[in-house]
Amino acid sequence: MNRLKHHYLPGFILLLVLVIGFLPAGAQGIKINRIDPPNWWAGMKNQELQLLVYGEHISGSEVSFEYPGVKLKETIRLENPDYVFLNLQFTNEAMPGSFQIKFTSGKKSETYSYELKKRISRIYNGLNSGDVLYLIMPDRFANGDKTNDNAAGMYEKHDRQNPSGKHGGDLQGIINHIDYIRNLGVTAVWLNPVFENNMHAYSYHGYSITDHYKVDPRYGTNELYFDFVNKCHETALKVVKDMIFNHCGSEHWWMNNLPSQDWLNQWPEYTQTNYTNAVSSDPHASAADYRKLVDGWFVKSMPDLNQRNTYLATYLIQNSIWWIESAGIDGIRMDTYPYPDKDMMTTWVDRVLEEYPGFYIVGETWLHSPAYESYWQGGSANFDGYDSHLPGISDFPVHYAVINTFRKGGSVGNLYDVISKDLVYSNPDMNKIFMDNHDMDRVYAQLGQDLDKLKMATVFILTTRGIPQIFYGTELLMKGTGDHGVIREDFPGGWPGDARNAFSQKGRTADENAYFNFIQKILQWRKNNHAVENGRLIHFIPEDEIYVYSKYSDKSAYVVIINNNSAAKTVATNRYRELFDGYTNAMEIISGTIVTDLTQVEVGPYSGIILDLSK
Repeated sequence: MNRLKHHYLPGFILLLVLVIGFLPAGAQGIKINRIDPPNWWAGMKNQELQLLVYGEHISGSEVSFEYPGVKLKETIRLENPDYVFLNLQFTNEAMPGSFQIKFTSGKKSETYSYELKKRISRIYNGLNSGDVLYLIMPDRFANGDKTNDNAAGMYEKHDRQNPSGKHGGDLQGIINHIDYIRNLGVTAVWLNPVFENNMHAYSYHGYSITDHYKVDPRYGTNELYFDFVNKCHETALKVVKDMIFNHCGSEHWWMNNLPSQDWLNQWPEYTQTNYTNAVSSDPHASAADYRKLVDGWFVKSMPDLNQRNTYLATYLIQNSIWWIESAGIDGIRMDTYPYPDKDMMTTWVDRVLEEYPGFYIVGETWLHSPAYESYWQGGSANFDGYDSHLPGISDFPVHYAVINTFRKGGSVGNLYDVISKDLVYSNPDMNKIFMDNHDMDRVYAQLGQDLDKLKMATVFILTTRGIPQIFYGTELLMKGTGDHGVIREDFPGGWPGDARNAFSQKGRTADENAYFNFIQKILQWRKNNHAVENGRLIHFIPEDEIYVYSKYSDKSAYVVIINNNSAAKTVATNRYRELFDGYTNAMEIISGTIVTDLTQVEVGPYSGIILDLSK
């Protein structure tokens, strides 16, 4: 809130300021700056709605409206006179349409037209093991509209020479390359946040939200985002939206005039989180450590939101529902999941799944152990009785197992070990698995730029249990390390004037095309494969650096053999007979070879094969 430095004002001016400050709201006029959510829908399953109304001295107003099926249940005034919260109650009589909310103070009044829209009937099938997510950082993928590079009112301007600057990628650029994404073979797109991030610097990543109801104008508009979702759906691509409840950006519109002092987690002096997510599930954790985890700030430019404030909690929950209903997205990836208040997060999951059964939700749970990870998946038998109800978690243990297996000197025993611990998960098939993401060194670099090792890792991540995620540029062997701006490299050909266009075969190097064709073949094979989507996983203890496993259903089956040796191996299958019983031949997916003798199989050095079994 603004505070006057009184000692700079002459006495009579100070007196005038104080008198004006205590005049009744009606004498000062009424101005409504915004109401969130900006609209809602008739026919929601949850028939309550909280409106945040922001305007100068608005809390002193009397509020009234008349609309069939909608009544004002409660008016809440907090310590800041520039906010008022309106709790509305709906009945089944509420129909789509608009009604006038009248704010009256003394002899002055102002009206706000509020719209209830008609819901669009949709079925949410969510994501499952048959899907593969393609993760895109919008600023770094493709610039489809040069006119928005330096959008009016945005602090940070276009600077493609700065690895940590705004490079100009946008929604139109992604729309222009939907066919490329689809032809690669993935089935879903996850964009890093596209919310407005009007920060003075380092705004390209999207995680410093300054307006929860607005797409950053350097990416486009809300309407363009809705169009992007529709165009993805037209090509059978699902869309997952990235959201953040833990923090916002320091330039958020409410930061200079908070609704209440407990809107943020406040400390006597700046206190940073301890980044130790395991504290949440540690039965011996101290209260001090837990408080520092959840209430400490991520960084100074990201104020920590207090989800124990019921008005803020409702604001965030309704915001996610607004985007689902407005855009028709298929899922939400929630950033920094263990950091917010966990009881509020359970309430959020319940509200979303109440409204949209089958909707996909995955939390970023950056933990190294399956025991820690499982705490956050809904249905887990936790020591404290906590149940997140969260469908999916980000399976970092699988990531670490992949890197430790296929880096120099690694062993496939790491893969067996991590999968064998699936007993701690309520549903490991819903775990999001990945080789890398936007917060870590590129997998190709982590594996020493060894293409054979990368191919083995790819075979595993696309054929084991879980929902795979591929970071854009992996298919091009991007190898950035260290600085996030380098890791999140521009996609070659996404900008007019680029030296090459890697969206086309001609614009890729021989090695890039070799790996692109390799991963594309597996991705395309996965589609509509019943065992991939619904199969049960069975694996064998590795011997001599050979790891064998299978997924099978009542309609199909496949066997994967990974040979992590520098020499080719002839693998006798008598030990694995239970995987091959009833099958007479197979197609090796990567080479296209038909295998008619299933008693022994040849596997090349440092390679993995996928045998699609036939009877």
